[in-house]
Amino acid sequence: MYFGLIASDQYQSEARFTVRASTPALGKDQLGKVTGIPSAKIVQDTQIVTNYVVSRAMLEALDAQLNVRALYSKPEIDQIARLPVDVTYEEFLDYWKRMVTTTVSASSGIVTVKVKAFSGEDAQTILRAVIGASERVINDLNSRIWRDVVATAQSSLDRASENLQSVRERIATEQNSSGVFTVEGTSEILSHLLTTVQGEKLTLEEAYSSKLESMSQNSPQMKVLAREIASKENQIEDLKRQLAGQGGAGTRNLADVSVEFTKLQLERQLAEQQFASSMRTFEQVQFVSRQQLMYLDAFLAPSLPDDAQYPKRLFWIVCVFGISLVAWAGSIGLISIARTKLS
Repeated sequence: MYFGLIASDQYQSEARFTVRASTPALGKDQLGKVTGIPSAKIVQDTQIVTNYVVSRAMLEALDAQLNVRALYSKPEIDQIARLPVDVTYEEFLDYWKRMVTTTVSASSGIVTVKVKAFSGEDAQTILRAVIGASERVINDLNSRIWRDVVATAQSSLDRASENLQSVRERIATEQNSSGVFTVEGTSEILSHLLTTVQGEKLTLEEAYSSKLESMSQNSPQMKVLAREIASKENQIEDLKRQLAGQGGAGTRNLADVSVEFTKLQLERQLAEQQFASSMRTFEQVQFVSRQQLMYLDAFLAPSLPDDAQYPKRLFWIVCVFGISLVAWAGSIGLISIARTKLS
């Protein structure tokens, strides 16, 4: 009576999809290329989808989007198949697991999802929402991963920027304390000055030698020339000390400054290379993170069923009849045995 006259028709909508990666940045699976077996990452995401479909989180998403509880609690649905209005989420989840099935092809990774409802439109609508929610959860998982990657790349870029700024500040401090902007420029200036002073000294010495033949060393003019020559010698010694040589306490020559500048310039080059590398990595990560990394390729969209596939009325009527017949025959047999023993 129930399966023949009372049970409500149930319609089943079916969809098939695969989980695909839209970018090679997720990694290369050489085994998958050779064997045709999906990569480990895609297999994992596929399992996440199939488990999510039959989870409480899926029910909460469907409830928020469609009020799916109301679709299974319509008064025209028979009382046995209908979802009670006051069920708990745990009971609703058990009911949902009877209304949805998921299968995965191990070789191709194709996921088949079937949803039953009490009208063809409801089954199709619910299945569309299931696929949409599944795609969102996959992309949310990957988005969280890439947010962490972007944050790590940003932190690395910040550290490289701070290091480069620190080296540049140390170079500026060294330039201010030594009074040398560039070693090469200062060396060229000092060398030019040294050559000029040496030339002036030679000119004075020649003048001193030529005048010494006609004038006394103690004459005022010769004493002036001698002082000028001594002054030039002091200037030459001072310039040599500035270029390289032993200076006084607390003084540094250009060679000492050059050693410090060389070390700082090497640090700056390394810091600039690190900063450039961090910048490239950050830009690449940002570009990839903006893409839809994983998506569901629904090559078979949710169908709109025309005929009710459940319950299988003839099958269950035959099953009930057969079970009842066996139970009736068994009861008659037991009663006959009991009567025989009693008589």
